[in-house]
Amino acid sequence: MRNLGAMAVFVDDILLSKLWEGASDRLLAAFTDSMDVFREMTSREAKSLGYRLPQGLPARELVGSGPVVAARLDAMGVTASAARDFVADLVSYMEASHDSYCRACRGGDDSSGSCARGYSITTWVNDIEDAAAGTRTLSGAAHQLMTQAIDEEHLLLRAVLSVLPEATVRVVLGAAKAWQDFEGTSWARDRLRLEASQCTPLVVLTEGRSDVAILEPAFALLHPHLTDLVRFMDFGHRPAGGAGPLAATLRTFAAAGIANRVVGLFDNDTAGCDALRTLRPDTLPANLRAVRYPDLELARGYPTIGPPTCDAPEGRRERADVNGAACSIELYLGIDVLKEVGGSLPPVQWRSFISGMGRYQGEIMGKAALQQAFQSKLRAASDSPSAMASQDWSGLQAIFTTVLTAFH
Repeated sequence: MRNLGAMAVFVDDILLSKLWEGASDRLLAAFTDSMDVFREMTSREAKSLGYRLPQGLPARELVGSGPVVAARLDAMGVTASAARDFVADLVSYMEASHDSYCRACRGGDDSSGSCARGYSITTWVNDIEDAAAGTRTLSGAAHQLMTQAIDEEHLLLRAVLSVLPEATVRVVLGAAKAWQDFEGTSWARDRLRLEASQCTPLVVLTEGRSDVAILEPAFALLHPHLTDLVRFMDFGHRPAGGAGPLAATLRTFAAAGIANRVVGLFDNDTAGCDALRTLRPDTLPANLRAVRYPDLELARGYPTIGPPTCDAPEGRRERADVNGAACSIELYLGIDVLKEVGGSLPPVQWRSFISGMGRYQGEIMGKAALQQAFQSKLRAASDSPSAMASQDWSGLQAIFTTVLTAFH
């Protein structure tokens, strides 16, 4: 079987690292697809990379100017100061473990400059500058340091670019079969965003402050093992409430390209359905979801008060399916909160007509009293968890199931 060699990173003519396991996504993300070029590899270069093939081997590489690559790394959070700290840690490790591996000291010969005793980041900078000027090759100690940066070549590259800011950076992707499956740098960035979204909390956006005031403590009570993985957005950072502003916030998040998974949670009413109508799944990136509160069995035949008519000036009282028309957070607080003295339910009042949906928007009456009753229920459950057995949490649990399965 032919040896197809390794990938490698060069800064000008300095071989920074051989990438025997391939280039990491963080390194590839420092380049753009437009930096992808093809050329012929020289026999000397092919030999240095382990290619047992003749001169003229077709090669593929990413080529970028130092200032551009450094700026891209900075924008990714891989700053010069962070990179220098990384190199300083490698230097400290080398010196601390010097006695156990230094062949130069054991053999009494350090002609290659491989001894790490007294090696410092200043010495490393001098090594890089001398190698770039061509006054001497990299010392053995510098090579040792660079081999320690496995899977962290992006940090090592940023550190070198802080010493040689105008250098040209090349990532040799290899020859022939070594790069035939390379998908491009944009794929690397997409994978990083996906990885980041999986490691950051799921952010839940709601229509208003009252929703957060109910959902956040209820989630902590019902799912205490998930509170560090799910965040309900603080309305101090998003003052506007309602379905329209929530839809606008989701569009803003989509345009900003944020990494978090975000669930926009709309009321199960006419206004919420109207806003969702404009947020088609194909208009949002993969890490954003727009959903509404789930339908309730209780709401399929709920008491309502219609608009006034000649024969019913105070509005006709009828039962109706208010799912998708009037189910705000209050209808999910539990039958123990909703039932009034005597067993009746607070009715939904039909209000404005929303032409985009062709139906009325409804609102449950006595919202403030229902929210206060829920806070009493919440306190009782917090003080005595056993009290939850006699309470109705099915509506809120259904909402949380909708949130937690939004990306399934």
